[in-house]
Amino acid sequence: MKSLIPFYLVGSLMLSPIAWAEGGSDRALERVQQLRDKAEAVLVQAEKAPVCERQVHMNEHMGMLEDMMSQLHKDHPGPNVSTEEHLAWMEKHDKLVDNVLDQMIREHKLMTTDKECHQ
Repeated sequence: MKSLIPFYLVGSLMLSPIAWAEGGSDRALERVQQLRDKAEAVLVQAEKAPVCERQVHMNEHMGMLEDMMSQLHKDHPGPNVSTEEHLAWMEKHDKLVDNVLDQMIREHKLMTTDKECHQ
């Protein structure tokens, strides 16, 4: 029995990349989509907040966008995906990047339209 433990360990290590290649990319995109939704909620808070309180929300939002872009940069489809799967992945990835850019534009508009806060 003890001689089987290394066999199972090596087998599980060999299967991990295969599992990542087949489903890991989809899970990574799902995590980024969840981050996108959270970032959108923070941006809406910034848009609704009084001018003097927006900066806190916008700082949090920008950090979230940085995390999203970092994860999008690291994520790639597995090596054994079909052309159709690869194209579907690219479409999802592009939509997420477009959404990040849209949120950045909205935040930039908030920064440029706000008057300075006088306290």
